[in-house]
This record gives sequence, structure tokens and C-alpha cells, in this order.
Amino acid sequence: MADIQSVYSSDGENIYGRLEKGDDLLEGILEVCDSHGISAGSFSCIGSLEKVGILQIGEKDGDIGYTEPIYINKPVEILSGTGFIGRDLEGEMDIHFHGLFVDINGQISGGHFIRGKNPTLVTMEFIVHTAKDVNLQRKTDESWNLPVFQFFQGDDY
Repeated sequence: MADIQSVYSSDGENIYGRLEKGDDLLEGILEVCDSHGISAGSFSCIGSLEKVGILQIGEKDGDIGYTEPIYINKPVEILSGTGFIGRDLEGEMDIHFHGLFVDINGQISGGHFIRGKNPTLVTMEFIVHTAKDVNLQRKTDESWNLPVFQFFQGDDY
């Protein structure tokens, strides 16, 4: 992965930066968080991707869940993207990110981005809003049987 440019704001609440060509969007954000000691927060970004890998919410056999992966193998620009940073079911760093993007033909789409499937084309500018006294931990939601972030104050989780 290329060098990622990122700086902590003087108030200690935000990280500003950018990913470079080839950096995966979600892996890059996780790397930035790791390098700054961040384990929970949210982020937003704009920029361009070489290609896109997403899921979309759907229904199959009467159950709510995600579609099979959808791959768009052409350049796109992210018009808006927002995500949460926390821990997965095994306690590893994880991201939940949804984005809206446009292709060269003006077709707009979006969805739930897949980790490792969204390489930066030119640049991806981001801001991470840190959460020093909040923890996000995925747990299986009993209603939907899907792993979703649960929010906890301090070290309670």
C-alpha cells in the first residue's frame, strides 16, 4: 500500500487525509486509524475509484439480507460516502460504509462497500471523526440475524 497522507487536528478529534492510487478505500481508512491509535469513530470521503465492489440490501426467501457482490469494473467518483469504524464479531477492526457514486455516463448508484474491492483511482480525501469514549462492536441483531454495530460508552461492551 502506498504512503497515506494523514494528520490529526490540533483539537485531537479529527484526522484529515487522503488515499493514493491503488489504496483500497476501506483498508486504507483502517490503516489510518491503526496508525493514529483510533478504534472507533465515523468517516466521510470523496474521490475516485478504479472499480467498485458493493452489496445492496435485499430479500431472499422472505429473509432480509445482502445481495451477492456487485462489481462495477470501470472508474467512478464517490459523490458522498459515510461509514462507521469499530470491531467485528471477533474483535478485529471493521468498517461499515455506504457510498453514492457516479460513472462516466452519469449513472448514479450506491450501496454497502466491500472491504478490499475498491481501489483508489486518483485520490480519496477523507475525514475521520474520532470517538475516544465510545466503542462500536458488531453483534448479531436478533430481529434480522445480521451482525450490526452496537454502541457502548467507554469500555463497556
